[in-house]
Amino acid sequence: METTPPKTTIEVSSPLYLHPSDGNNFMAIDKLQGSSNYRSRKRSMEIALSSKRKLGFVTGTIIKDATDPIMSEAWDTCNNMIISWILGSDSDSIKHSIMFVSDAHQTWNHLEQQFALTNGSRKYKLNKELYESKQHDKHFSEYYTHMRALWEELESLTSLPAIAKTTTEITSMLSALTTQREEQKLVQFLNGLDEKYGAQRSELLMMPALPSVETTCGYLEQEEAQREGLGEAKDELEGLVMFSKGILGAFTNVQTTPSTTCGVFGKPRHTSDKCWTIVGYPAWHVRSMPQSLPAFTGRGNKGRCRSNQQQSWKRGRSNTGSRIAANA
Repeated sequence: METTPPKTTIEVSSPLYLHPSDGNNFMAIDKLQGSSNYRSRKRSMEIALSSKRKLGFVTGTIIKDATDPIMSEAWDTCNNMIISWILGSDSDSIKHSIMFVSDAHQTWNHLEQQFALTNGSRKYKLNKELYESKQHDKHFSEYYTHMRALWEELESLTSLPAIAKTTTEITSMLSALTTQREEQKLVQFLNGLDEKYGAQRSELLMMPALPSVETTCGYLEQEEAQREGLGEAKDELEGLVMFSKGILGAFTNVQTTPSTTCGVFGKPRHTSDKCWTIVGYPAWHVRSMPQSLPAFTGRGNKGRCRSNQQQSWKRGRSNTGSRIAANA
């Protein structure tokens, strides 16, 4: 009896396996605009393909097995799926240029040749952007993140040969190169700071051993938080001072500033500080004397009291006239 061979099955761990949710990771990848965002988009695609075990399709390491029809069909399915991932939501001109490329590896290389800049041009552009980057009142965390992205991309363009055997001299040289690179990053970072942090920049550059960029960023973030706290406290203090000045000024104007007229007689140049009705009569004035006079009986006492009162008032008037004349 003739037996049929078992069908080839694709394991879940195989790069030829397609999960129903595959493709969701590529929805959030930015649209290819050209050379300006090609490298960042390429890196995002590499990460997404690697998470799906499909990076070998674009690098050319996963080869189609023509001897097994099941594996060959699965390879074609994955290859076409990856081409659609690479195209994504790109413009029609980009899609038309690679529409008839049937291999994901060839599609990947075609985009690399069309949009990738040479290392020299890209390095020049990155270095130019590094030295032109400014803080512009941004928070230090945001400013540092922007600078770090440029440093990492610049380092990815520089490849150093592998060292099979290390010696003391090689270790010292690598340490010196690392220190030099960190100092260069620090200078670039400090170059873009706002002028209001000029004192902190001078203080950091005067240190015998320059700190790392991470340490510098943490120190400046503390300075930024302290300034924000002091600024809020200063605004509150100024508000209280202005309020106090307004209250005291109003009180001073009401209590001490004399008006143009007294408000009783309304005569010109007769102010409230000179009005006897308001400030009180002098001791010699008749109205300053006690209201209750001594008791009297008979007409003679009454006449004598009135006569004495009038004589006192006349003496006061004569004394006042003498004082006024003397002052004049």
